[in-house]
Amino acid sequence: MRCARRNRKSAARAQAAAPVSIAVDVPARDLGPWYALPMDGSESFEGLASRIEGDFRQQGRIRSFWEYLAEVRETPRRLLRSAPQYLRDMIEHYGSEETAILGVPTTRHKLCDGIEGDPERQRVVGQELAVDALYRAVRNFAETGRADKIVMMHGPNGSAKTTIADLLFKGLEAYSATPEGAIYRFAWVFPRTEVEGAGLGFGGRHPKAEDLDTFAYLEPDAIASTIASDMKTNPFYLVPRENRKALLEEFCGGTPSFPHVHVLRADMGTKSRAIFDSLMTAYKGDWKKVMRFVRVERFYISRRYRRAAVTIEPQGTVDAESRQVTADMNLANLPTALHNLRLFEVTGDLVDANRGLLEFSDFLKRPLELNKYLLTTTEKGTIRLPNALAYLDFVIIGSTNEKHLDAFKTDPNFTSFKARMELVTVPYLLEYEKEVEIYRDQMESIAKRLQVAPHASRAAALWAVLTRLWRPDPAHYEEPLRSAIGRLTPLAKALVYEGKDPGDLEDLAAEDVKLFRDHLAAIAGEWRDGVVFEGRFGASPREMKTILLDASFRTKTKCFTPVAVLAELRNLVRDKSVYDFLKLEPKGLYNNAARFVEDVERAVVRLVLRELQDSMALVDEEEYDRRFEEYFRHVTAYIRGTRVTDPRTGEERKPDPSVLRGVERLLPTGDDIDLFRQKLIGKVAASSLARPGTRLSYRTLFPEILRALKSDFYATRQVATSQVEDDLLLVGTPGWDSVPRDRRDQVETTLANMGSRHGYPRECALEMIGYALRRSRAQKKSDA
Repeated sequence: MRCARRNRKSAARAQAAAPVSIAVDVPARDLGPWYALPMDGSESFEGLASRIEGDFRQQGRIRSFWEYLAEVRETPRRLLRSAPQYLRDMIEHYGSEETAILGVPTTRHKLCDGIEGDPERQRVVGQELAVDALYRAVRNFAETGRADKIVMMHGPNGSAKTTIADLLFKGLEAYSATPEGAIYRFAWVFPRTEVEGAGLGFGGRHPKAEDLDTFAYLEPDAIASTIASDMKTNPFYLVPRENRKALLEEFCGGTPSFPHVHVLRADMGTKSRAIFDSLMTAYKGDWKKVMRFVRVERFYISRRYRRAAVTIEPQGTVDAESRQVTADMNLANLPTALHNLRLFEVTGDLVDANRGLLEFSDFLKRPLELNKYLLTTTEKGTIRLPNALAYLDFVIIGSTNEKHLDAFKTDPNFTSFKARMELVTVPYLLEYEKEVEIYRDQMESIAKRLQVAPHASRAAALWAVLTRLWRPDPAHYEEPLRSAIGRLTPLAKALVYEGKDPGDLEDLAAEDVKLFRDHLAAIAGEWRDGVVFEGRFGASPREMKTILLDASFRTKTKCFTPVAVLAELRNLVRDKSVYDFLKLEPKGLYNNAARFVEDVERAVVRLVLRELQDSMALVDEEEYDRRFEEYFRHVTAYIRGTRVTDPRTGEERKPDPSVLRGVERLLPTGDDIDLFRQKLIGKVAASSLARPGTRLSYRTLFPEILRALKSDFYATRQVATSQVEDDLLLVGTPGWDSVPRDRRDQVETTLANMGSRHGYPRECALEMIGYALRRSRAQKKSDA
């Protein structure tokens, strides 16, 4: 049953039972910590101070226990969340959208885009499957209200495990500064014996201590001592356990809809419990009088200040301890009832992380003996220390690389730990366009010194992905994919993963390309759950960033192009002693980093030549669309047995065989031309049903036909295109002066289009065109 606001009868009953009449001031807006407020240079100091004070009060930074309890009555789900529920809500706060990664439907959490306002604006690129797996683990914890496992992210070095953890921390920090993310702790406040003249802090009367319903708002000079809750305990836990269930059900109008077992089970820290019990004894069970000593404080999660956000690096020390604090206090400042108490407080990383997130960085680099206590801690949610038992409420995440995980699996203790771990694989990316995004900072840095040609970072990303791919095993597939999978080269696989057409680069038949695309999820998932998963080995993004920077400093021209990247990669693959992935034994065409450099060069050359042909503008792009649409009008009429309407004359006539054959002669149609045409129309119909109301793009739906049409067009105009290519190679040489004016104009038009259509600075365009033409012509000469 959903928690509902109390009805009028219960409201009157609750109002009558309330010990004070202080109204709850729920802030309408939230500006975050006061030190984050913008300062207006023209504002007077007095005005600034007044504004800060007003914002402090509006944020509800301090309140009495009764005010807090009244707010819990209004929004119990929000204020009584456990750490897993809070973390889940934080991730959901930023939103999500459905997507697919390599054919696998998944959820993309927008937290991956980074936190708005963060000067670093960290992002997680391409790890949607890993982040969603982590979210689902947290969601499962939230269902029971407690995290009983460690979420262990594992993967190769540099695969974004640390970045994912950093975003979780930053998300929690930002969320805790929002109204819906408000989170509270409490402190004990003990007034001086005489408080005549001491106000309530924000104006009002000046009563004696015995007249006050709360000491939360006492002025500093009226306070004898303040003892904070070392565990950042939720103030609701000051309600005795035996009374919580009935109170919670009353607040929720019946059985609450959210898991609240943790609320009924949890308790305050050892120090606070000792103070609470002593005061209850002193006041003979008068709970209202005891609650006068409680000040509820809003706090903001902070990794810097270790408030509910802590990272533990590999170390050889324990993560928590207890110590006696009574001797450090001025006993005269405490009430008489507390003078004989031996108060112990708990400290350490686990305590600092309570109510939030705890990260074990490089978890398996720590001595195993130091981690064994986590088996009990995750199972019971407590940690036993000398003189103290700490109730813990946090989510534990960890990270480790594959080498340490492999070694750990051979340890006899692995089985016990595995039962308390939720393993989340974080591999290297297998989509090179997303890999390009990881290099953005490096490319922006390079762009400050050099002109940057398109595809420089793409060449690096494609090579990196090629080093990570694993050879398919035909035994894992059924026919007809089993027979074709052996023809899936590393370059073709990378292009299929990216949604590109590898047909012309790898001489693949259209039937093979379609088969690979249709079974993308099966191909990408072949090694996903194995020990040697795809993306476990290969070039690290960290290494690739260094390669890009080194290449930019070694380039001999004013332009940073793929040529410089390829040269750097050729140097890298010569030294197999440095990088582990270079030591892998080649399996067919796979695991061959040196060959991959040549594959990337072929891809770059082909891409630049396509852009060059397009930039020559020897035919209007609309001509391809016209020919597409004309062909499909005739195919549709042929299959349906209807007539074709001429768009210019309106005349109806039979489908023209010459129009059909003019396109189909360029395509691998197979022996059954009718079956080929039926499949085309079936694909058109399926696309129309999947995207109703959207104008069909034949270019997108049939890229192989577009490629064939363009190749045919340029083949019939080989003389004209060759002349433009020859003239481009003369730019900047003495021979350029002898080129006729009309041909110069054609060259300038081509270079201008290379800039406007494809993003090439003029110098970069000339460099890449020259490189691509020379490589292409040398290859043709070699083949001949």
